[in-house]
Amino acid sequence: MLERKISKDFAAKLLEWWRDNKRDFPWRTTRDPYRVLIAEVLLRKTTVAQVVKLYEKFIEKYPNPKALAEASREQLEQLLRPLGMEHRRAELLVRLGRAVVERHGGAVPCSAEDLMKLPGVGRYAANAVLCLACGADEPMVDANAVRLLQRFFGLKTSRTRARDDPELWRFAGSLIPRGMGREFNLAVIDFAGVVCTARSPKCGACPLKDLCYCRSRGVQP
Repeated sequence: MLERKISKDFAAKLLEWWRDNKRDFPWRTTRDPYRVLIAEVLLRKTTVAQVVKLYEKFIEKYPNPKALAEASREQLEQLLRPLGMEHRRAELLVRLGRAVVERHGGAVPCSAEDLMKLPGVGRYAANAVLCLACGADEPMVDANAVRLLQRFFGLKTSRTRARDDPELWRFAGSLIPRGMGREFNLAVIDFAGVVCTARSPKCGACPLKDLCYCRSRGVQP
């Protein structure tokens, strides 16, 4: 019972913080599954600042899977060059566009099974589409979310990469208030990026500090 109350308090305080501190990115203004998926692919192994600079230009040039499937590889690589790995990214994106056109009539699906069969789409990207575009209460567990959950709840894992632990995914999903998947996941992303950072976390100013496992036991994050 106590654990359930702490989980509810965690979600409530996190969402309260987020409503006043949410970050604004162009891919957050859409509920289009294609645009959300493109953002997730572009954000891999690069910085948010770099993606912000070219995201809208990308969407303008390739507004749908059909346009992406028919893209000139050379022009696509040129556009993607600021992100790095442009050859690999361009190849993946063209394959992704073609798969959506051939398998789903040009519309990115709102099915976890179908999404994860698309080129380059794993559980995180699939859940991002499901929760940010399709309205599902699915967790988004990356290294930042893992860090926040481990610090706050004192979670442990035996996996080499904690984000591959299905129990962490299950636990993260249990924290989402019904109907609040989009808001909750964006709150986790922003809180981990602004307050509970990997280095020099702002513990003194943290609105969750009174319930935090690390703080209560004097553990240095």
